[in-house]
Parts: sequence; structure tokens; C-alpha cells
Amino acid sequence: MNTNHTENTGRDDLPDALRWQLRAMRRDEAPERDLWAGIAERIQAQPRQVQKQRPRWIAPVAMAATLVLAVGVVGLWRSGGEGPALPGTATTQRDTLVQLEAQGMRRQYQAAMIEVGTGRPPAELQPAFDELDRNAALILDALAHDPNSRLLLEQLRKTYARRLALAQRVAYA
Repeated sequence: MNTNHTENTGRDDLPDALRWQLRAMRRDEAPERDLWAGIAERIQAQPRQVQKQRPRWIAPVAMAATLVLAVGVVGLWRSGGEGPALPGTATTQRDTLVQLEAQGMRRQYQAAMIEVGTGRPPAELQPAFDELDRNAALILDALAHDPNSRLLLEQLRKTYARRLALAQRVAYA
């Protein structure tokens, strides 16, 4: 701890003549007249600007709209996320996830078959195509009776894959 306060640290860098000139420049002068009276008069002389007030009905309407939106979102969330039915799509019962997956799988299978576009298979492979088509129809019928069966969905996937593989083998042979 440094207790020696007589050291002149950092003050020797200015010459004495410059230091005296700097001291001479500093002068405290009081203003010649009272400035506050003039400032107060100018403040009073300025016309006050009136702010436009927003209509008072906006805040309650905005709160009501927010409340309606919140109730609608919660209601939609609790109903399973299904919105109103589109015109022309009358659904008496809701399709299960497995049924929706089967429908999507069928659409993908049909699109793949159109892309492969084999036309008429050879006569020796026609019974295999017929058997796979009959199996797919049976599985779809069974899914209509048991809409939550993942086993049937997996069997449908395998049947479509075999049918598509056979069609590709014919098309690319």
C-alpha cells in the first residue's frame, strides 16, 4: 500500500508555462441577466399541441377478437385439428390414421404403376398379377372392417411392393 502522497505522479509531463496559461483561461462568470424569465415566457407562448386520441372502442374490440381467436384455436386443437369439411366431401365417420395411410399408399402405388406403364403383362405372369391384385383388394376390404390394424397395413404395403416389383421386372426386361 502506498502511503506517500507527496509523489507527483504524471504531472511533470506539462511545462509550467503551459500549466499557468491553462489556469488563466478558466474563468467563472455569472450571466449578465436572469435567463430563466425569458425561457419561461417562450415556453408559455408556444401553443400546446393536442395529440389525436385513438377511438376508445379499439381496445375492447381487439381484446374480444383475441379472445375469440384463442377460444377457436383451443377448440380446433381439442377436436383433433380437423377443420370444417370441404363441400362435396361428406364424411360420416372419421378415417383412422391407418386408413389414411392405406389411402396414401394406394395413391402412391397407382402413380408408380402409371410411371412404370407396363401395359399388358406376358401370359405366363398374368396369374401372378391377378393374385396380387386380388390380395390387395382383400386387404383393403379387411381394413374397412378393422380400420386400426397395422398388420393389415403392413400386408398391403408388402403386396403393393411385390406387385410393383413384378411390373418393373416386366417393364425393364
